[in-house]
Amino acid sequence: MEADWSVEIGADLPVIAVPWEGFINLRHTPSLANRLEETATAPALARALVTFNAAISPVFTSKCDLWLLTSDDIDPLEFGASREQAQQGIACYVDVVARDARVFASFAAHEAWVRATIAELREIELPRAHVEYVVRASSVDDHEGFAVTLYTAACAVTEADVKSIFHDALETATAITIRQATKRASSSIG
Repeated sequence: MEADWSVEIGADLPVIAVPWEGFINLRHTPSLANRLEETATAPALARALVTFNAAISPVFTSKCDLWLLTSDDIDPLEFGASREQAQQGIACYVDVVARDARVFASFAAHEAWVRATIAELREIELPRAHVEYVVRASSVDDHEGFAVTLYTAACAVTEADVKSIFHDALETATAITIRQATKRASSSIG
């Protein structure tokens, strides 16, 4: 699987804020993810949100979105695909926040978290899938810290293949993200 990470922290750059106008708190009822507009056509995204927000999860989510990709939107090199294999695609993002107060407050913990996650994802054999993590500044209630935006995308020739690859990529990224966050967790902020 193609996987990468970056940092976007600074003036005029997006901040992952919780709550925000329209925020739906999935931590208390993760199954509400099945009713979101973004998950109506993407059961894989609904399952990822339920998993991220489960009571035993070391993280929770703030925001997500889903969109379709055309062949013009897809750089085949980013997907380990040929131009012929990159006819259509699906992409999403999920803002993921650590529940552990020490992890939330630590840039170093986020860097270690995404580096370990990327290393593990790169070992997965999943052509035509791309995952990227972006470490961002975050604000949860009155607490300042950091969080991660997880981008997942897939491409293929047919719609059925795109959905299958996207499902596998998002499921894999979700599991590894949680596993690596668990290794860093100790106390809860939310």
